[in-house]
Amino acid sequence: MYAIFLRRGERGHLAASRKQSMWLVLGAQALSTMGSSVTTVALAVMVFQRTGSVLHMGGILAASTLPVVVMSFVGGALLDRYPSRALMVLADVVRAGLVLAFPFAAGVSVGLIYAVAAVMGVFTSMFNPSQIKLISDLVPTQDLMKANSYLSIARDGAELGGYLAGGALVASVGYFTTFTIDAATYALSALLLIWVPSIKPRDSRESFARLLKESPQALARLWERPVLRANTLYILLPMAFVMMNTPNAYGLALEVYDRGPQGLAAMEVVTAAGWILGGILASRINYKGDRNAYTVMCGTFIGICLVGVGLVGSFWASVGLLSLAAVANVGVIVGSMTLFQEIEPRPDKGRIIALRAGLGQLGGAAGLFLGGVLGNALGISNLYLLAGGGAIVLGGAVFLPYLRWKRRNLVPVLANGPADTGMAQGGPVVSEGEVP
Repeated sequence: MYAIFLRRGERGHLAASRKQSMWLVLGAQALSTMGSSVTTVALAVMVFQRTGSVLHMGGILAASTLPVVVMSFVGGALLDRYPSRALMVLADVVRAGLVLAFPFAAGVSVGLIYAVAAVMGVFTSMFNPSQIKLISDLVPTQDLMKANSYLSIARDGAELGGYLAGGALVASVGYFTTFTIDAATYALSALLLIWVPSIKPRDSRESFARLLKESPQALARLWERPVLRANTLYILLPMAFVMMNTPNAYGLALEVYDRGPQGLAAMEVVTAAGWILGGILASRINYKGDRNAYTVMCGTFIGICLVGVGLVGSFWASVGLLSLAAVANVGVIVGSMTLFQEIEPRPDKGRIIALRAGLGQLGGAAGLFLGGVLGNALGISNLYLLAGGGAIVLGGAVFLPYLRWKRRNLVPVLANGPADTGMAQGGPVVSEGEVP
């Protein structure tokens, strides 16, 4: 399947280098994700046992994502100035040290856990858009959908393994050893990434200060393109309701159905299997049509599944619905990621990608925090009804104006210039965005 990473006509050293680089990126992704999934279980159980509240769980998850919003302009400027691989290595090394601080922070105060999670978020804001840009540098445009699907499989397969081990590790060896394992995976991920060729940005000679000063212009360039604007609004608003389910999933297993750490781990395992299946399906479908239609279709299905979780009254039925939602969630992520990777090489590409990531994290952070607050206030089952219904309604509110624009213009939907008619300020934004 990795033949897609080789451009037609490439031979010898360059072709071998591309293939090797993708294996290294996939391996680094798998290592980092496996450790992170173990830590997710450990952190959820640790915080819930310490506070007895999903409010703090949602707050800590929000604290880890909110800095991504604040740092998106800085991270984008860094990405347009320095090689994405170097930024990923730095982020992994720093996060390895920060993960080790979690058990010590728990011994001091819950507030310190918030602080460590926030600093983790700062470096995550550097890592995630760097990975997106690195993949777009290594993979031909026509193969990005498949490449992102394979990346999803590597991530979610490792996540499945991590969740399988998470509950057992916390129960048998405690939090410190569990977090130490996660730190080791970040370090190994950085080691693999060191061997990936470093690709310098086009404007690497520009000063970081100048790129940072120009970063706000990326928002205008994103907003003036209906295709990119609709996708960003969808991730920012409806998907925020989807994210409300995350802190409450822990409460679903630990409080509503009283299944303990093993039940939580089992729920995460089955859900991770849904993510893997979603990656396989996305790679087989390799959808070539309107990325926004694909994203909204998958997001609507997620909303239906969340409403079902609020209604069924059964632990295993809820787990099954969450697994189906995970299948569809891959479609949302892959469709949106591919749309922004299809932006052709340009001086502000890193800043546009980072800004999109930051705005998505803004919606995610709001969803995590509100999920914790509303889960406490309304009850977890009612929260799922609100989250699913809100995602469906807001999804329609975002997509219908975009659909009207598309029909009114009667042009292929490419993420191009201000009217999506061919050219953007500074050149075309997307060179290949196949839409019927």
